[in-house]
Amino acid sequence: MKKILLLSVVFISTAVFAQKVDYKALDNYISQTQKDWNIPGLSVGIVKDGKIVFEKGYGQMDVNEKQQPDEHTLYAIASNTKAFTAAIMAQLVDEGKVNWKDKVQDHLAYFELYDPAISRLVTIEDLLSHNVGLGTFSGDVIWYKSELSTEEVVKRIKFVPQAYGFRDGYGYSNLMFITAGALIEKVTGKSFKENVTERFLKPLEMHDTVVSIQDFGNNTNVATPHALDANNKNYAIPWVGWDNVKSTGGMISSVHDMSKWMILNMNHGVKDQDTLFSIDSRNTMWNLHNSFGVNQVKRNATGSQYAGYGLGWFLGDYYGNFRVRHGGGYDGMISTVQMLPDEKLGV
Repeated sequence: MKKILLLSVVFISTAVFAQKVDYKALDNYISQTQKDWNIPGLSVGIVKDGKIVFEKGYGQMDVNEKQQPDEHTLYAIASNTKAFTAAIMAQLVDEGKVNWKDKVQDHLAYFELYDPAISRLVTIEDLLSHNVGLGTFSGDVIWYKSELSTEEVVKRIKFVPQAYGFRDGYGYSNLMFITAGALIEKVTGKSFKENVTERFLKPLEMHDTVVSIQDFGNNTNVATPHALDANNKNYAIPWVGWDNVKSTGGMISSVHDMSKWMILNMNHGVKDQDTLFSIDSRNTMWNLHNSFGVNQVKRNATGSQYAGYGLGWFLGDYYGNFRVRHGGGYDGMISTVQMLPDEKLGV
């Protein structure tokens, strides 16, 4: 994850602060980096001022084959799905079907945390901002490679121990976004797949994107996950189904489609003349709900002065420029989305 994020930061600094981007040099740089870091294959998409300005694949889709990925090659975006989940919730708020401050138990009576009193206090905002008191990745053993349904996963959350005070810390929680998906399905009467397809994939013409490995169909432009053996050599590993946890990390997409997603977000929910979510919802998702400590004495590699989590997005700054981002980790794959909205630049 660190390497991929660093690579994205390099792209951002190259694109923002150069008066004219040398795309050939950038192409050569990415190609060399792919080799230097022993990455089997990757695809990169860059958007600027509402347009896709660069998209290309590098390396191999599978180390056992010679096919090169391209801008339409599918990869698991994993936790980059969380921003879609937050955006669906934003639409439900705009439609008057839920409120950000709604108590989760008012919609999902079976939702419980480690403490009954705290369980009654948890709001939709809490679900989407990693502040309910659960430790980072705690309880993931409940759903990972399990055959439990989404509801069965949510009903077991009460057995995960408390790690810190309610709304008094940060613990990255897949379980809360799984719960958010269950709440969306309860309120709409439709599956998460139906919601994300109707609300975003179709309007944005994200034709590559699917919500399950079962949806690949006849599409062979699909990257293979990889792992490293003891000799630091890449080998192919199987895809793993995340169908019971689609709302926290189940989506599979291409850089071409994710570029369209970035453009929508940097245009604050507006596609052409169609408003997919309101400015109020945009502000709610992109305001800090959970702040992190930042070293104000010694700056990190991005010059960050503040950092935290909104709703489905990490927020901060890149040398004074507002920065919105998220990452995704899947078995044998890593994804990242990085945006500087004031520059209308996304990678």
